[in-house]
Amino acid sequence: MAHWSTFEKESERETKRLIRCLSGIEDEEDQNFQLALKFAWSNFKFHRYLDTDSHKVERSVSGIYEKLVVHSDLQKAESWMRLTEEFLNSPLPNTDGEKTDAHYSILSLLLCLSGSPSNTDFTERPRLKEAEPEDKFDWAKYLMEGEDADMGPYPDTPEWSEEESEDDDSQQPISREDSGIQLDRTPQEDQDNANKTVPVTWTVGEPDARAWLEQHLVTPYWASHAPRFPHSLHLHSNLLNVWDQHLYNTDPLYLPEEKAFVTETQVIRETLWLLSGVNKHFIFQQHDGKVSVRSNVVVTHLTGNCLRSVLEHIAVYGQAVFRLQRFIDEVTGHSSEPGPPGTASTYGSKKASEPPFRTYQAFVWALNKYFTSFKEELTMIERELICNDETVTLSAVLERLSPHLAQIKVLHRVFCTGVAEVPPATPNVVRASHLLNTLYKAIIEYDSVGEASEQAVALLFSLWTETVRPYLEIVDEWIVHGHLFDPAREFIIQRNKDVPVNHRDFWYATYTLYSVSETVDSEEKLNDAASGSSGGDQASGGRQLTMVSFLKPVLKQIIMAGKSMQLLKNLDCKEAEKSQRASRDAERKSLHTLFLESVQSRLCSREESPADGMTEQQSTRRSLIKMQSIMARHLEIDDVHDPLLAINFARLYLEQSDFQECFSGGDFSVDRSSQSVTCQTFELTLRSCLYPHIERRYIECCGNLMKTLTKDYRLLEYLQAMRNYFLLEAGDTMYDFYTAIFDKVQEKESWQQPSFLNVQLQEAVGQRYPEDSSRLSVFLEPIDASRKKQPVNNLEVLTLSYKVPWPVDIVISSECQKIYNQVFLLLLQIKWAKYSLDTLRFSGFTDVTKKLEGATAEEVKVKERVNQQIHRMCLLRVKLMHFVNSLHNYIMTRILHSTGLEFQHQVQEAKDLDQLIKIHYRYLATIHDRCLLREKVSFVKEAIMKVLNLVLIFSDRWQAGAWKIESIDKMESDFKNCHMFLVTILNKAVCRGSFPHLESLALSLMAGFEQC
Repeated sequence: MAHWSTFEKESERETKRLIRCLSGIEDEEDQNFQLALKFAWSNFKFHRYLDTDSHKVERSVSGIYEKLVVHSDLQKAESWMRLTEEFLNSPLPNTDGEKTDAHYSILSLLLCLSGSPSNTDFTERPRLKEAEPEDKFDWAKYLMEGEDADMGPYPDTPEWSEEESEDDDSQQPISREDSGIQLDRTPQEDQDNANKTVPVTWTVGEPDARAWLEQHLVTPYWASHAPRFPHSLHLHSNLLNVWDQHLYNTDPLYLPEEKAFVTETQVIRETLWLLSGVNKHFIFQQHDGKVSVRSNVVVTHLTGNCLRSVLEHIAVYGQAVFRLQRFIDEVTGHSSEPGPPGTASTYGSKKASEPPFRTYQAFVWALNKYFTSFKEELTMIERELICNDETVTLSAVLERLSPHLAQIKVLHRVFCTGVAEVPPATPNVVRASHLLNTLYKAIIEYDSVGEASEQAVALLFSLWTETVRPYLEIVDEWIVHGHLFDPAREFIIQRNKDVPVNHRDFWYATYTLYSVSETVDSEEKLNDAASGSSGGDQASGGRQLTMVSFLKPVLKQIIMAGKSMQLLKNLDCKEAEKSQRASRDAERKSLHTLFLESVQSRLCSREESPADGMTEQQSTRRSLIKMQSIMARHLEIDDVHDPLLAINFARLYLEQSDFQECFSGGDFSVDRSSQSVTCQTFELTLRSCLYPHIERRYIECCGNLMKTLTKDYRLLEYLQAMRNYFLLEAGDTMYDFYTAIFDKVQEKESWQQPSFLNVQLQEAVGQRYPEDSSRLSVFLEPIDASRKKQPVNNLEVLTLSYKVPWPVDIVISSECQKIYNQVFLLLLQIKWAKYSLDTLRFSGFTDVTKKLEGATAEEVKVKERVNQQIHRMCLLRVKLMHFVNSLHNYIMTRILHSTGLEFQHQVQEAKDLDQLIKIHYRYLATIHDRCLLREKVSFVKEAIMKVLNLVLIFSDRWQAGAWKIESIDKMESDFKNCHMFLVTILNKAVCRGSFPHLESLALSLMAGFEQC
């Protein structure tokens, strides 16, 4: 064992101790002891255990901490986290470093040994750390041994002590009230503290340090009796005194007022503080939400009126910043101070517990991003002012901030119009849509100015893209996942939760679209919004709010895609399609991300070809020069010599022609800077960067729904079944059904029995369409007693019903079945009349003629009269058959068959379910109108019903053999009148061209009409 290391020897010794402790075997030579030793060594040397996972240990530690917090053991939780952190950060005896595997192994062992930490009473005991032993060795004597120490010329002078000087400085802090952006203190509120002198004790009299401190002390200009600061005696630096002296000499009643003198540097710093959002100042004052300028503040080198005009101009922007910052604090929940009466909460009368809706949050996020960059610019200016390397004047600062001030004016105008002027009780949907509309119109309005407002348009466009994010996220969630997630009810489309998805009215009554008409007032109200006046009192009484404008071109596609996706989610789709959809959704980008990427690629595409841009610019310049000469010659003809007018005319002509060429050619890129979003570019940007993504999703969702309905739910087969049974296209099947009814009527038997009707229908349908036999049924409905007088109206008690499963009943609704039933009853009445005429036999005529054979002369006269009546009856039968057959052929071929072919072609081309529903309704309305069932042409239907009723009466009398000459005359007269009336009416309608489909019926009836 000489080759063993010390570690191995110690490991063997400890392993034997472990075996003795666990097994109780003391004899090392025992066979069981040796087996246990081999087993232990094998596991120690060749173990398969994983190392401790530090992440799992940390998660366990965090889990115990959260559990203690949940159980309100805050003291125990704090001790737990602190002690574990101290253990992990402290070194172990034989291990170097912190948070090593050994640390986590020990901690893991302790966690495994712990029972229930949350149920254990724990009180932390104070631990005394061992103090480090003080080194009493005299290193100075040791190092200076053998050296002569030189104490200097003044050995009695006390030694320098840096610690004492630092302690003295800390005991006497120097008070500074010239706080910058970081500290918000009111100088006039601390006048007592400011008037107190600050004693400074100098332990070491160093003149350079004292001079530096005196140079950098700020004069308390906010004190009531502030000392006058030294300034130059130059004439330009004493313009105020010169002006006061002039007023004193010229006006005997002039009385000098007490003034508070400040320097221009102090004015600049307070200007920066005001624009950065600090509320309390000396020069500027806030009262009732308005920022004003202190009247007695002056500088030595400007007159009071001049300074006040400049400061009032700054105060307007300061008030705009204050209102915007207050709105940001309200929405983000950082507002801790009650606002003045004039600045009522822009969030209206909403409950304090109700969070602001997401559109306002996105708008505030965009505002906050802008103000962050703006405050960075202000901080940079203040640093330059503190460094004092260059001369910084108020005019230079305002010139430097002029782009930002113009942008703040634009933002404040949008805020006043889109947020502050909205009445408090306005719903969130109107608030959000009005804000988006305001930004949308502001972009278009500012862009109409041209290149002068490119920065404003770029700012508004970035603001709009951030504010519109919640709307696009709602749209994306709806059209992708079929879930309209709108907890704050800010979207213009809202879900009606009372109607479930599997209800037949889902497609019509599930969503509510908020669309309010808009009346635009004069633009003065918009322009006054940036003047600094509070817009909360001036609620827009004349202006009505409207839905978002940018969604109008694709609103139908959004609704169709959303409803289609929600319907698809609730259909029993195939599992493979669901898994494929889930895998695609994991890689999908949101609609807002796709929109931003499209905008970015659109802007970058303009910058990729600078050479082309130069050539286009040169060609445009040549065209402008050429057009200018042409316009100048035209103007000279009218004795107008104005070169500027010629240039403007030429520029206008070229801009119009360029835009028309780009628009007609399909290229939407406008030749402008890539950083600007012009009016034309903004609308075309939406058309090329946002709408295609929605259109693509709309086509995909609606196409999948139509495919699912046609393949999995047999939509087209159900539509064909409705035409087969209600429109009698399955002629042989329905013939068996209605002939059984007609036979019962002719035999004078009772047929109005639901059991009889349903048995006949089931037998007729079950032979050829067994799958539809369980869906079809017939039931009887009572009719008015007055309508029972006419035989043809007896069929109106029949109502055919077809059970359509969900979701096909969205297309074939109960209202559609009512229209189908009206056409079915008309066809049944025509079929009854035709069947009655077709089943008439001439056997009765032969019997009568046989009885009169071999009769006397008188009987011969009777025979001639009877033959004449028979002849007239036969002629009337032929006329009635011609009329009924003409009407039957017109309905079955010209109306139902041709219209059905058109309907089938349109159904194949339908892109979405809504379009299919409209096609179906339009088809039903067409056949309803062309079958003369509309109320407007009810007089034509009444005439037809009279003829059909006459046919039934004629059939009854034929079969009964009642051939009286009077009844024949009356039937011929009634038929002739109705026939002539219908021919006249139909000819007039055809001549006017209003009913071209009636031409075939009119010609057919005209052919059978006797000319009198």
